[in-house]
Amino acid sequence: MKTLPKHPGGRPSLYRAEFGEQMIAAMADGLSAEAAGASIGISVRALHEWQQKHEEFQSAIHEGRTRALLWWERKALAMAGGSPGSAQIVSLGLRNRSRSASGWVDMHKLEHAGDGGGPVQVQQIATIDARSLPADAREALKVALLAAKAAG
Repeated sequence: MKTLPKHPGGRPSLYRAEFGEQMIAAMADGLSAEAAGASIGISVRALHEWQQKHEEFQSAIHEGRTRALLWWERKALAMAGGSPGSAQIVSLGLRNRSRSASGWVDMHKLEHAGDGGGPVQVQQIATIDARSLPADAREALKVALLAAKAAG
């Protein structure tokens, strides 16, 4: 009796080779990989998993990112030539496409340190509005300040 090979286990993959071309086409309209995947019914989890397991799918995503960047650049050039559109949205789209493709992260790190890299020292200084004092208190304050100034 002939024995059938055992199934490796788990649910069979829903991956199909045509998904790569569909992703390229969707991303050519300026979509991110995640949005393009959603538009053709691919979950974010499957999108990332298939890029790891299928080299041709990963290549399609890279091609799609290039075409998405082209779409956004053409949009910016058209707007520069007078076509209507939102410069703010196009700027954000361009920044996200070009930087994410190169691994750029738009983050600024700012650290504060005191002398010698130690903690920042905070000093609270109380101020007195002399105008709110009665005339005799203002005169006493004036005498005290002049005495302090004279003492050095």
